[in-house]
Amino acid sequence: MPIQRFYLYCSKNCNYDRVYDWICKVVKCRVQELDLRFPADRFTVRFCWDLFRACSSLVSLTLRGEFVLHVPEDGLLFPCLKKIDLVSIVYSGDESFANLISGCPVLEELFVERQLIGQFDNMERFLVVSPSLKRLRLSFALSVEGKLKVVVINAPKLEYLSILDVMSTNYSLTQPLNLTEAHVKIRGGNQVEHVAQLVTCLSPVKILTLTDLTLMALSQILGLNMPMFPNLVKFVIGIEINRGWSILPILFNNMPNLEHITFSDGFLPFPRAQHIFNMRWRPPVEVPACLRFKMKEIIIKNRETLSLEELNLIMYLLRHSSNLESLTINAHKIDARRRKHVLKFYRGSKSCRIEFV
Repeated sequence: MPIQRFYLYCSKNCNYDRVYDWICKVVKCRVQELDLRFPADRFTVRFCWDLFRACSSLVSLTLRGEFVLHVPEDGLLFPCLKKIDLVSIVYSGDESFANLISGCPVLEELFVERQLIGQFDNMERFLVVSPSLKRLRLSFALSVEGKLKVVVINAPKLEYLSILDVMSTNYSLTQPLNLTEAHVKIRGGNQVEHVAQLVTCLSPVKILTLTDLTLMALSQILGLNMPMFPNLVKFVIGIEINRGWSILPILFNNMPNLEHITFSDGFLPFPRAQHIFNMRWRPPVEVPACLRFKMKEIIIKNRETLSLEELNLIMYLLRHSSNLESLTINAHKIDARRRKHVLKFYRGSKSCRIEFV
């Protein structure tokens, strides 16, 4: 009987010969999704690559565990595999990861999460080369050890990109021809120029997330010369701690078709920040075109209350967003009097509703 999904969790003192026997059996049962978790040891795991070459049913593979993965340079490995998840894997070298990806000719989705706390990884150059890849998610949030310096993405059909990185990694993105959605959460560190180059490559996207530290890196290297985003309709934005919201009019002017904006950290970087943080909000002389003609939804998240400085920005957005449909404020400590004050603000759009959640 065909197996849709097979999950195998191996604890310590794993008998790998027995594991390989299991894998051989489920492959013969035309398994479609294979999820394997190996223990955190220094044993180098070598799969039965010849067996997978002949497998036409496997479309999804998940490997978990801090084991050493060695992939030979043998060409075709997974002829029908469309999705790979790699969690906490230790690679025998740069070529091991590159060989795995190049051995999947129809791969469409790749997720790589590195959680090598207290361990050393052998990767220095993270190379993603795939002519078929459409979705790529990278999470380097807990990689506190290792040698990784460069991430190169060469995927001409890439549509979705998500990067979460707390390390100082250099990023290079080539041929972003079909990219429509990107979420970039990168700590600038000493590589701010590479963050700026990466974001510049994201100009074709329709959906974009930029966190506070990513914006800080952008403003440091680009100043006021931000890239244009002519297709962008949905924007999730953090706070540029140094410039405050003086950067907001620049972004609005470079996003002429923006319809939805979410302030992921509210208008201030953390609770009580209104006492030490200057928003530096100065209304632009000319109202950005996206506010006058396109803006439909504004969401303000993760707030406790609203300062007077924040109220001025809300007042400006409401007044000049002629087609706004909704303003949602996530602030659970706003008193009734301040809520009434916001509800009385002039609205450029008569159909706009205001909601407190």
